[in-house]
Amino acid sequence: MPVERKRRKVLTIKDREALAQALALLGRSHLSSNLNQLAYAANIGSLPLTPETEADLRAALADIRDLRRLLLTALGFRPEERS
Repeated sequence: MPVERKRRKVLTIKDREALAQALALLGRSHLSSNLNQLAYAANIGSLPLTPETEADLRAALADIRDLRRLLLTALGFRPEERS
């Protein structure tokens, strides 16, 4: 997804440290591996898709999208708007 660079004030040391910590936590979360395992389980039919499971997955996806948007904004990028 293309992003547009926007001008931003220089980040403070505190802001840079917080951003670095957030990115480190995200990297240690094994998020991509876990999502891949869920996709594989769904593809082979071993993931029971109850309404509750679907709601949980949709909520997790929304959280991931929000996290991505916040990180891009903190880094000075403007995420592309979706229609």
